[in-house]
Amino acid sequence: MNKKLTGSTTAAISMFLISGVFASVLGVRQVERVTTHEVLGIAGDWPAGASVEPAMIRKIRVDKQIAGVKDPSHLLGKRLASDKKNGEIFRRNDLTAPPRSWLAQQIPEGKVLYTMRPQAGAIPHSQLRNGDLFDVLATGPEGVRTLARDVRLIGVMGGQNSRQAPTGNLALASRTASGPKVSMVVAIAPEYVYPLASIRSSDVVSIVLHGSQHSAPDSRIRIEPAPTHRNIEIVAGLNKRQVAVPMTR
Repeated sequence: MNKKLTGSTTAAISMFLISGVFASVLGVRQVERVTTHEVLGIAGDWPAGASVEPAMIRKIRVDKQIAGVKDPSHLLGKRLASDKKNGEIFRRNDLTAPPRSWLAQQIPEGKVLYTMRPQAGAIPHSQLRNGDLFDVLATGPEGVRTLARDVRLIGVMGGQNSRQAPTGNLALASRTASGPKVSMVVAIAPEYVYPLASIRSSDVVSIVLHGSQHSAPDSRIRIEPAPTHRNIEIVAGLNKRQVAVPMTR
């Protein structure tokens, strides 16, 4: 004769089965922890030369005998030496260091670098950023003259009263440099080197900043006034002199 199971017996059997299932799962996980470990792998498919960023890294569990990279700091900023598919783990020989940025590589074609030390309060260097384009003017007893056109800022180096910019990242110093003891590293056409180097202590130096939308040479606004005089050279024997003659309209 079959006996009917009571409620307590059914509950006991259910708890036994559930406990067995949990024990099995925990046992599998324990074995997994002992035989495997987590390393860093790549998320998505990426070609060779791609720079490793945080979004490209994810954790992957592999066999403990497989060596891999565990510290993200060993990956960030480096470049892939070969193509990698989604889920592949990172190995040290998969990565190459980024190419070092030399200062000479930042010089635009047809220009040279010049270190310009601005006068105190003359140029708002703290408001300028790497790549800004401006003209340099000087005001003296003889009037206003243009010292350089299309000057491109490469960076600002601080002096004794400010923090120095890290090597290869001069633009960061433009946010911290203060006071007159700063030097602006600019890219200029070769013909403007001597005019900038000949700035006198009595000159008041100022800049005319071009907007970012005027980065193309043909879109830059010209600031020179319309000429009113023409210089004529008069030669008398061995003597020469320049005479300004008003232009007729």
